[in-house]
Amino acid sequence: MKSKFIAAVFLFLAPFTFAQAPQLSPFSADLHITTSRVNVPQDITGQLFVGNGHIRINLNIGTRKTSVITDFATKTTDILIPDQQMYIEHKAGGTPGRGPDSMTTDLKPYDPDHPCANQPDITCKKIGSEEVSGRMCDHWQVTDKNGKVSDLWIDQKLHFPVKITSPDSTVLLTNIKEGPPEGGTFDIPADYHKLDLGSLTGPSSHAQPHN
Repeated sequence: MKSKFIAAVFLFLAPFTFAQAPQLSPFSADLHITTSRVNVPQDITGQLFVGNGHIRINLNIGTRKTSVITDFATKTTDILIPDQQMYIEHKAGGTPGRGPDSMTTDLKPYDPDHPCANQPDITCKKIGSEEVSGRMCDHWQVTDKNGKVSDLWIDQKLHFPVKITSPDSTVLLTNIKEGPPEGGTFDIPADYHKLDLGSLTGPSSHAQPHN
């Protein structure tokens, strides 16, 4: 289970684009991910919180829990590991995650008219408009430079994908509630310790207190 948890954690260290802070419409939602990838639990549940300049993803991976918090102002993504009161910090331009294979890469706001804008290696084709999880969405088919095809259902009001399908995984948001999350949602608890990214899979860790 530990190896599956570690593999899943790195799959969710999504390489968000930090060129400029995106315009985010605050909301919260339940999250359900199914995947056929090896060494990763097939069903993962959690919650998504979107605020002013922040995104937080809470994940239940088997019997373990983790959270991924992205701060667009500081260009930082932090992975929180509650049962060890630790977190891993990833700065833009630092050690990357799994790159474009990360399952949460597409969980970000989009230009509703040009979802592939500023992404020269990706093409988008609009399929139509459909209702998903009680929200009206625009259905876009996305093809990357390697020919991999994914489908996005982007909420017409929130400009955020409600459903994402790829050849080996599906991400679905339900119970979507508009409005800002509770205060402190995007903060790292003061009693958490910073963990070296390389030490997560190594024989020892070098933790530092969080100030």
